[in-house]
Amino acid sequence: MKKRHYLIIGLIVCLTIISLGLFGANSNLINLGFENGNFTGWTGYTRVYSTDVPTSNTPWVQVALPNSRRQVIMSDTTAYDPTVGYLLKIIPKGYKYSARLGDVITSADVTQGNNMGFRCWQQKLQYKLAVDSTNALLIMKFACVLQYASDHSALVEPRFKLTLYDSSGNEINTCTNYDVYSSSNTVKGFQNYTSTNSILSIAPQIQWRDWTTVGADLSAYKGQTITLEFMSTDCTGRFHFGYVYFVADYQPMKISTDFCGSSDTARLTAPTGFESYRWRDVNTNKVANTDTTLSTLAVPMSGKDSVIYHCIMRSATGCIDSLSTTILKYKPVASFTAKMVGTCTDNNVEFTNQSTTNRGRLAFRWDYGDGTNDTISGTHIHHYTTSGHHPVKLIVYNPPSTCSIDTIKDVESINTDLVGLKADQDSICIGSSTGKLRASGAWTYEWSTNPGTFNIDSIKSGLPAGTYWVKGYDSTHNCTSNKHYTTISDESEWMDSIQGHNWFCTGDSTKLYASGWYVNMNKQTGIAKTPLTYRWNNGALTDTITTNKAGTYTVIATDKWGCSRTSPYNVKEKVLPLINFTVSPNTINSKRNLVSCSINQEPSVLYNWTFGDNTGVSTGNSVIHYYNQNLPSALYTIALKDSDTVYGCTNSGTTSILLEPFVPNVFTPNGDEYNDYFMPNYEMDVYDRYGILVYSGTKESNGWDGSYKGKRLEPDTYFYIIHYTDYNNQKQTIKGYITLIR
Repeated sequence: MKKRHYLIIGLIVCLTIISLGLFGANSNLINLGFENGNFTGWTGYTRVYSTDVPTSNTPWVQVALPNSRRQVIMSDTTAYDPTVGYLLKIIPKGYKYSARLGDVITSADVTQGNNMGFRCWQQKLQYKLAVDSTNALLIMKFACVLQYASDHSALVEPRFKLTLYDSSGNEINTCTNYDVYSSSNTVKGFQNYTSTNSILSIAPQIQWRDWTTVGADLSAYKGQTITLEFMSTDCTGRFHFGYVYFVADYQPMKISTDFCGSSDTARLTAPTGFESYRWRDVNTNKVANTDTTLSTLAVPMSGKDSVIYHCIMRSATGCIDSLSTTILKYKPVASFTAKMVGTCTDNNVEFTNQSTTNRGRLAFRWDYGDGTNDTISGTHIHHYTTSGHHPVKLIVYNPPSTCSIDTIKDVESINTDLVGLKADQDSICIGSSTGKLRASGAWTYEWSTNPGTFNIDSIKSGLPAGTYWVKGYDSTHNCTSNKHYTTISDESEWMDSIQGHNWFCTGDSTKLYASGWYVNMNKQTGIAKTPLTYRWNNGALTDTITTNKAGTYTVIATDKWGCSRTSPYNVKEKVLPLINFTVSPNTINSKRNLVSCSINQEPSVLYNWTFGDNTGVSTGNSVIHYYNQNLPSALYTIALKDSDTVYGCTNSGTTSILLEPFVPNVFTPNGDEYNDYFMPNYEMDVYDRYGILVYSGTKESNGWDGSYKGKRLEPDTYFYIIHYTDYNNQKQTIKGYITLIR
């Protein structure tokens, strides 16, 4: 590779899919298509290989999966690859996951080492596959995005390689093996895209191919374990990159034929995953169709007995496979007889299989209607644990065809000890006729509502309260049960109520609770309290609602039989206490530090005041407060919380007062320790009437003592400039005159 002083991005993005096939799970193929959303069953390897910087090359090493950016499971089925303008899905339709090998180059990859670095990733994933008749056809899907780099030889370009190895580690020489470099776009169907990514600006032309399917015939390797390997590599120079998404499918390598019963059309299905199919009637040498993308063919068979069809399948990479099948009609018939055997309490049934077919063999699946099944073919006895009617289904399969047929019969068994009667509910709404009884365990029944009449009706509905009986019989009336009694009662007690505050404070809410039960007079278990369901007039279906609106609320309580009652509840809104208090004055200083607060007294309302200076709480509708803080400036928040002692409604409000520095207009520095210093602890300058600076102090100074250069000044008026920082951390200035008196 020639030395270059500029960066060319050579890109390959290949997407290949492996997913679980339509023929069911195979224990030899766990997670072949990443259907578990992880790398179970797969082994990963990585290395670095550069022809420009060979001293940095590393050998292949096995890595834990997933592995950072290089071996990653993709799970967003809605995502598209941004490298080609979001035109290509990273997971194709019908699949939940894919795996990605490698990653697009990033700005960090490009700028490392002052543009003289390299990446040169190579990574691969392997899967060991035990070949049998169920997976002899391996299906792989891929899509490629290739950025062409005109100054590269093929051997240094980004690369995607798909390889199969036999059990000895030798490469299987099959057309399915796929090895493509970024310039060897020999597979037809590519499209062009001009990238707007600034990192790809030197070589923005990208060739990409949408999802393509290829198949590998592994019939010659049945009984062996082969290795499936996917590999992607960067450019072996420095910065050109390649990455691949992939996942596979497996199918039996055969044509399935569906030509059954009275049908005049045979349906042939070849293995899916090939790009084209060509069907031929070998008997007449007639071409049924030219290259088609459909793997199925409908063949008219009226008046025909046996026809041989041949299918040539071509993959997108040019691989060709062929299969043949003989179309024969299969006419399976599903039939069986059933009869009770034994005594009136044995509950046994003898089944005789009478199914037939015109060719092939038969396989069976029995569904005895009691949750059990079997595949037995001959006459056999089945024991039931429940008595009465059983819907028995026999499914007949006719391999090697795909034909199947079934039949269903209502089969009788009897154990008179299992005949029973129960009510859907032991009590019903008073005065209603909603009772329902269910008999079980017999073929026909005699009811107390119509004695002497026998029918298969096991349910009686629309019954009022009362005591009822039923007797059960087999179909011949040779087996008869005892009478079974049960009683339906009118419900005897009902309780329901609404609880919770019937008022709420403005801006708040109240919670209402519906509660209650009805008492069920259960003859077998005694008295039972059964909970209710609820429906409120605001649409809620819960036992509790929260509301912030005044009004009348009703709830309908209903038991599980539909009996209901309605309860009303009136809710009121309570207005909050007023909060329109006054404070005077709004501005204070260290000398004038008293504030007065007041509010008109309302009935049953308590008032609590705080003043923002951590001095506690004052009560009453009218209070005064002194501020004794030694601060130049502050903003205090006065807060009032008032409480309604009847309903607990509270309200609150705040206002602010400002503390400013106190500056006197006269001071008397006469040594009596009273008013001897003017404005201690302030940054201040003082001038006489001639503009001479007679004092300059800081926040650490004791203040001006009326002297200048150690000499007492005469009584006069002086000009001052004071600087201080207020409560908001802002610089402030006060200017004025001070009179010195001695």
